[in-house]
Amino acid sequence: MSSQRGYKRRLPAGIVDAGFASLATFAVGLSAVTLLGDADRGVYAVFFSAFMLGTVLPRNLILTPVEVEAVAVPVVSRLALLPRSLVLGLGPALLGALAVAFAVAVTTQYTTADVVIALAVTTAVTTVLSPLQDHVRKMFHIATLSWRAAAVSIVQFVSVVGTIAMMMALDVAVAWIPFGALAIANAVSLAVSRLIVHLTVSGSVLDRLNFRELASRGKWLVVQASASAVTGFAVAAIIASLASPDALGYAESARVVAQPILVLAAGLTAVLAPRSMKAGMDRDARTARNTNNVYLAIIGLAGIGYISIAGWDWLLNPMSYIVPSAYVVPGLVVVTIAANVVVSGLFLQVNELLGAHKETALARIAWSVSPLMLLGGLTAGTTGAFARPIGSIAQAGGRFLMQAYALRGVYRSDLDGTEIGDDQVASNHADLE
Repeated sequence: MSSQRGYKRRLPAGIVDAGFASLATFAVGLSAVTLLGDADRGVYAVFFSAFMLGTVLPRNLILTPVEVEAVAVPVVSRLALLPRSLVLGLGPALLGALAVAFAVAVTTQYTTADVVIALAVTTAVTTVLSPLQDHVRKMFHIATLSWRAAAVSIVQFVSVVGTIAMMMALDVAVAWIPFGALAIANAVSLAVSRLIVHLTVSGSVLDRLNFRELASRGKWLVVQASASAVTGFAVAAIIASLASPDALGYAESARVVAQPILVLAAGLTAVLAPRSMKAGMDRDARTARNTNNVYLAIIGLAGIGYISIAGWDWLLNPMSYIVPSAYVVPGLVVVTIAANVVVSGLFLQVNELLGAHKETALARIAWSVSPLMLLGGLTAGTTGAFARPIGSIAQAGGRFLMQAYALRGVYRSDLDGTEIGDDQVASNHADLE
């Protein structure tokens, strides 16, 4: 019971953390969809997809395996892993930034060289810094210091808003603003987070992290995560080609409006992920089921509520005034919000399978359903901007069902009552308080 009270106390901090982190991203996206023209919004969407693709390597090869490793370390020692993990993650982050080259190759035909250069430089820098900053915040949550993670996100948000305002006041070319502001904010908040770690960690740094061992597990996570990232980038390019860059721009505007669902999901996951990982490690079906049921109920209700407010262009919808381009195509925001609800359903499942060391299963599942997203993208000649959320719903829905089936195998012994007793489960989760 004490562990359950502990994670529930941290949920507000997780939501504040994800909320301000997403507000920073929202401010960046808002600057892009309001300052850029219709075609350049589509170009920005391609670079955003390249950014997501580039962060796959550092996040999954090194940083996520570190986070799984940290759950098995006593709480008081978890942050002591950070200095080493950031060093190990920097190389893959620099390598991941090369994904920007794909966006350059796709977009040169749609806009001017000045726009492409500005987006390429700023996206590359952001691709290096963003996964490192995210990793520090996740480690704060794993160390049960969730309010410190929230403080870092607040710094990031203030830095983004201040940088955008300063760049606009200095009349900086528009294409430098979105990712340029995010890169600067990530650098500032990463520096602040490192200072917090320095002041928090007492004693020597834990040097138990080995690149080869982490990469051995992480390579399957890279394979798994690259499925969505690669197909997401491909779908963006397909929509621009089969429909138009303008259609992709409308889909990007709808993505910005629909983002709050993923914000809530990220906030809840930040706090619940260690609990779900531990449940997977311990083959504890009851804890996993209870945690996931609460999570899915909150996400489902939030999705219904948000659609009723922001789904349509009507008088009491503030988003229709802030991001009017999202509502040019009627119904696009509704379908995009629904897609985010379905995608959010995957998050805790993934953490349970990570805890159970089922990286290869995650990779196999992700790639087996990735053609569903491509099929959605290939409808762009008919569905236009809808192709993006249609593909996301198809892929995420298939993946949810396959991951649920895989988890039945993980928890089979516990469901049969043959292995893990209540006393052992309580003991295993006590360090999450």
